[in-house]
Amino acid sequence: MRQQGKHLYVFGPFRIDRNERLLRRGAEAIPLPPKAIETLLVLAASGGQVVGKDELIKTVWPDTFVEEGGLARNISLLRKALGDADGTSYIETIPRRGYRFIAVVSEARDEGPPSTRSLAVLPLANLSGDPSQDFFADGMTDELISYLLKIESLNISSRTSVMNYRGAGKALRDIARELDVIWVVEGTVLQSGGRVRISVRLIEGSTEKHLWAETYEKDMRDVLALQSEVAGDISREIRVKLTPPEKAKLAQSRTVNPEAYQDYLRGRFFWNKRTAEALKKAREYFENAIEKDPSYAPAHSGLADAYALMGSSGYDVMRPREAMPRAMAAARNALEIDETLAEAHAALGYVKLAYDWDLPGAERELERAIELKPNYAIAHQWRGELLMARSSPDEATNTFRRALELDPLSVPCNLGLGWSYYFGRAYDLAIEQFRRTLEIAPGVPMALYGLGLSYHHKNQHREGLSEFQKAYVSSGGEVAAVMFMGVTHALAGRKKAAEKELARLRALSKQSYVPAVYSAFIYVALNDLDRAYESLHKACDERSSYLIFLNVQPFFEKLRADPRYRELSSRLKLI
Repeated sequence: MRQQGKHLYVFGPFRIDRNERLLRRGAEAIPLPPKAIETLLVLAASGGQVVGKDELIKTVWPDTFVEEGGLARNISLLRKALGDADGTSYIETIPRRGYRFIAVVSEARDEGPPSTRSLAVLPLANLSGDPSQDFFADGMTDELISYLLKIESLNISSRTSVMNYRGAGKALRDIARELDVIWVVEGTVLQSGGRVRISVRLIEGSTEKHLWAETYEKDMRDVLALQSEVAGDISREIRVKLTPPEKAKLAQSRTVNPEAYQDYLRGRFFWNKRTAEALKKAREYFENAIEKDPSYAPAHSGLADAYALMGSSGYDVMRPREAMPRAMAAARNALEIDETLAEAHAALGYVKLAYDWDLPGAERELERAIELKPNYAIAHQWRGELLMARSSPDEATNTFRRALELDPLSVPCNLGLGWSYYFGRAYDLAIEQFRRTLEIAPGVPMALYGLGLSYHHKNQHREGLSEFQKAYVSSGGEVAAVMFMGVTHALAGRKKAAEKELARLRALSKQSYVPAVYSAFIYVALNDLDRAYESLHKACDERSSYLIFLNVQPFFEKLRADPRYRELSSRLKLI
């Protein structure tokens, strides 16, 4: 939804918001990689002064060695986007020194009107009468949204936002107002006898006036072409002028094995639930889809997403050394089939970050994902995690805000913003954000963990214990909740109770994977740094994804004065 009070740099017909980090020309969004955007922001803020190459590189890539060629590529991308090929209108090259932004720049705050090209696709109704087919209706809704997201001048409400209106019984004008959109698309879907039929209606939100309606029917093998046709017709009805690349994206379609496609939709249905058991089901469905149609790239990308989360801290479904290589292989398989698949680049970027600890490699893949699909909120979310790993919580906060602008009700994106506040030591803001997340998803353990830790850092240990107890109940006693109960006992001086929780973790590890980093948390709380380091080195051996936050986790502050800390950090490539 629209963010109020934006701080803008305005020059010529262009404007760029410092928080949104998106270049616009009028209503048109101009896609650029994140580092190109950051380069532009530095130049626009320079007041017409020369910015040296070394200064630019240090500012845009603070924790990474980058040669001048990387900066030159950014400048080239910016000049192309600004129509300034010869460097005489916006970005001037100062030989042997750097660059100067020569256009007149004004700063403004934009309380702008609603987007003139904003649209929400409400959940398509399942006409089959069979509740077990709800996944298909949800999947078709997701796919239609995905096709419309290829039109960058359109502001499309996210999946998580629109799914909240299933069966809500609200007036369309109220939905349009709440989602801050001009138009609403509603409709139905029916799959029967190897055919699929979609009926859609385009409605003006403020008046509830029906502007257009159409029914489409095709063989299931041509379902991708059907979605492309629907998206194209909607864009024409609201008079969106498609760019040649957008026309090409919408025209891309292929036949797909109907059974493979349905398995893919089932996989996404369960992946979106984000629970351990649902991830296992998602993996099975993605594998089934690949078996039936090995050339269907999204199924490989979905499998990469499933394994990536299964091997991540917090889910703890599989050991990272088992899950993450499979995630990487699946992402690479997807890219071999379709190099332009943003979701596969994002999954590969996340694995490079969380498992390889390859921050430059992760950045390249995530920037490529955002370049291909600027409105893909998950890529922005994972880029936020990359920035936290780089000890840049303020920059991470801005990135999570961008992700939330794209997907306001996304639980992972809301959690990410909360953790960026926590890692930045802004505990009051973290508490506020985690509570906001709980309003969206009551009882979600990760928000309760964040709340508990934030309270502990404010020396409100009773409140912290209360949140961890709630997490233990809501999670069904998951291992992370056991760990935080141990932390609470240790901080309160109840050593025996904390050691009892450590014993519980050891017992649980004989039944399923328990990350070694969880024991490290309790040992730090007990001030037993020898065992804490022993557990953290074991976590390194496990390739625990949580360790990418080692340098910013306030709870580990006391470790950083220890000479052993540098050795540990160097294993993670974080220094």
